Amino acid sequence: MHKRLPIVAIGIAILGIIAMLAGSVLAQAQTISATNAWARRAPAMGGHDAMKTDKMSGDKGTMGGDKTAMGGMSGDKGTMGAMAEHGNGAVYVTLSNSGSQPDALVSASTDVAQTTELHETTRDGGVMKMRPVKTIPVPAGGKTELKPGGYHIMLMGLKHDLKPGEKVALTLKFEHGGETRVEAPVK
Repeated sequence: MHKRLPIVAIGIAILGIIAMLAGSVLAQAQTISATNAWARRAPAMGGHDAMKTDKMSGDKGTMGGDKTAMGGMSGDKGTMGAMAEHGNGAVYVTLSNSGSQPDALVSASTDVAQTTELHETTRDGGVMKMRPVKTIPVPAGGKTELKPGGYHIMLMGLKHDLKPGEKVALTLKFEHGGETRVEAPVK
């Protein structure tokens, strides 16, 4: 009987640690919120930068190879046809983190586009440039506003035209905070 006591104590300790870790993960998952979401059809970007090649990755894995900044898509007729017909879109949202640890948006997914990417728009020598980013940071106890001219979620190769009043449903995935669903009305 005395030989089993240490084994039982170790088992209880392990269960306690697992419960504590699970509670920590759940607490972090509840600290991220997404508000003020809205979407629009992306304005066309022309000029020299629009044809610059870049390696882009989407939420469904790396597309790899040289792709144009006008969509980062392969040359197959289905994908390019959808891009030409319906274009791209963008989603903007305010991400708030009430937790004590920083977090980051790592991906977004939706059914209205072929690919969804996290992007940042920057100004370089008076020229606006858009580039994909791997994550969008959300500071502990702070906010990150995804807005025109900054961070945003690109909807690449829309499956249909976005119409004002329509709502775009997205799932946002965070590094530590799990997933959050959001609906972004089209403006």
